[in-house]
Amino acid sequence: MNNFDEYINSIKKIPNLDTEKLLQSYKFDSKVGIRFNLTKLQEFESYGQNIQKIMQNYGIFGDFSKISWCKTGFYYKGDDRLGKIILHEVGLYYLQEPSAMAPVNFLDIKQNDFVLDLCASPGGKTTQIAEKLENGFLVSNEIIFSRAKTLAENVQRLGLKNVAVTNHSPKELEKLFDEQFDKILVDAPCSGEGMFRKNPDAIKEWDTQTPKACAERQRQIVDSAYKMLKPDGIMIYSTCTFSMEENEEIIKYLLDNYDDLEVLPIEHSKYGFCEGIEIDGNNQLKNCARLYPYSIEGEGHFFAKIHKKNSKNTDFYSKKQPKSRFNKQIVDIFQKWCKQYLNTNFDNFCTIGESIYANCKIEIDKLRVLSVGIYLGEVKKNNFTPSWHLAHCIKSTDAKYVQNLSEDDAKKYISGEEIDTKNVGWTLLTYKDFSLSFGKGVDGKMKNHYPKNLRKKL
Repeated sequence: MNNFDEYINSIKKIPNLDTEKLLQSYKFDSKVGIRFNLTKLQEFESYGQNIQKIMQNYGIFGDFSKISWCKTGFYYKGDDRLGKIILHEVGLYYLQEPSAMAPVNFLDIKQNDFVLDLCASPGGKTTQIAEKLENGFLVSNEIIFSRAKTLAENVQRLGLKNVAVTNHSPKELEKLFDEQFDKILVDAPCSGEGMFRKNPDAIKEWDTQTPKACAERQRQIVDSAYKMLKPDGIMIYSTCTFSMEENEEIIKYLLDNYDDLEVLPIEHSKYGFCEGIEIDGNNQLKNCARLYPYSIEGEGHFFAKIHKKNSKNTDFYSKKQPKSRFNKQIVDIFQKWCKQYLNTNFDNFCTIGESIYANCKIEIDKLRVLSVGIYLGEVKKNNFTPSWHLAHCIKSTDAKYVQNLSEDDAKKYISGEEIDTKNVGWTLLTYKDFSLSFGKGVDGKMKNHYPKNLRKKL
């Protein structure tokens, strides 16, 4: 029996999954999902969410239709490869599988929340959370360093200012954040059954032991998440798999081991979600949501909304949090540069080696961080070099020297080439008035400061 046959046999045991309909759904192409970045796209509200008209203004003429469970999410049909155009590079949107947009929208995020995304790479749900926060802050964690680097790049590309990207195991984090988070997302590593249509090769890595192995790791992760969740806090547990071992059985494990937890109901019928599956007469498990690709337009997902019932007074994270230490000389050099080239100011500084960050609202001295708040840039030999992230966090009106690039020049710059300029010194480069990068004008040429690891041909 091959892997696929074993997989089909395993899902036949799931009471409310229609195997024939699931197999039929595999005959159709995957849906392309796009979620727009409101920190960049101010027109979204004023246009009454007419994204079709907005994108036509930017030269994209495909069809966009609304995803019901995500305000800023749309299905896309068209000829443009949206991940290979300049609008993607300026952080106008994030390409995300449609059903994966659902869990964050049930996390009930408030603007001032302190939030943890515990298994965060590549960053779809992290960037979705961060856009909902105003004065709050997000710790976005990924245990694998290479994946954490990708996570930091996506946070910076979207110009998000309120995220710390960390590289820890859940066990390490639980020692640093005892009952501190208002909201926690656990998008758990899983067997990935919901991605088999989109990536048929993924089934080659699956066998009958995969869900069991994943479930063991998932139990350890949710134990850590429980310890970091504040009393009266909300946790979303989600996967992109259909296995009961990795879904309802993990939620039952939480309920059996922590008597202050409950699974909150959601409106299944409103969105076409299926109910969770009851185990051993536990009715609460029906409040979980199963997103099957034949009942919704997406690849498939599972999530549960979990409430920690006990309530006690706990300080909001920013009130008594000690400030991170910083190198005053580096900060002084940056502020001198800022006064010369920008029309805006920054605060809450911290430094890591020669790198400087702003909007650092948490103490980072015990954390392994790849980025925190706004990565401003670095100081070498008493000279400040601005970062790609800083460029993506500001508007053209925030810079004293701006050069708006043509499509050809933007593509050249992204590929690593120099372009012509009349500007001298540090200049904010924009495309269609979206910030792209900083460059340095010298002798009629714009020296290329696009990050070398992100350069590409478009």
